Amino acid sequence: MSTSDARERILQSSLELIARDGFDGVRLADIAKHAGVSTALLHYHFASRALLLTEALAHSLSAAERRLEHRTADARRTGADQRFADLIDFGLPLRTEDVLEWRLWAELEHRASGSPELARSLATLNDRLLRPLVAVVVAGLEDGTFTDGDPDDVATVALALLGGLATRLSAGDPGLTVVRARELAGRQLALAVGYRGELPFQPLPPAGPALPPAAAPIVRRRRAPKPSARP
Repeated sequence: MSTSDARERILQSSLELIARDGFDGVRLADIAKHAGVSTALLHYHFASRALLLTEALAHSLSAAERRLEHRTADARRTGADQRFADLIDFGLPLRTEDVLEWRLWAELEHRASGSPELARSLATLNDRLLRPLVAVVVAGLEDGTFTDGDPDDVATVALALLGGLATRLSAGDPGLTVVRARELAGRQLALAVGYRGELPFQPLPPAGPALPPAAAPIVRRRRAPKPSARP
């Protein structure tokens, strides 16, 4: 197995196990076993659990960005309204891979408030989501497709709205469907940019096999200290 193959397998295993069992419920040895590598090799690539968490999410986000590029290019989606609709879809968990990513994202957000290192990583990843939203709003305002909205403000609101909807969807909330979430986001964000009519969404992709619900975080109990021997 090459170094790049080993790293790929470690990141994919991290994504799957942490999304399923939570960060506290997964040991590095579990990830190494699932990836078919030694624990020593895992430590060689990733010096800390925090680094492994953020690298797994960045890896997943890169794969999602490639899927978005291919989907947009194949359908020749060049209009600002088309690209805006595609970015709304990008912010929602439409496929199995998206649900795994959002569960991992929730783990990162949960821990970022107590870790400056994770907070910086989260800010970097959020910037990767904000930049294309800002760019498409700027393009739409310049060509007249959109008639209102500050690009930075719209992007920030869009990220917050999509994040909230994605959290409910990835948790399996029975009160919200993907179709409904997309309708809500599309309507509100079209209003934010002054777009008349409904945004031109593409057909929804196949959702893929259902995932088991995410497990509650595992609390590992410390063993009680043994009573000291009497003198």
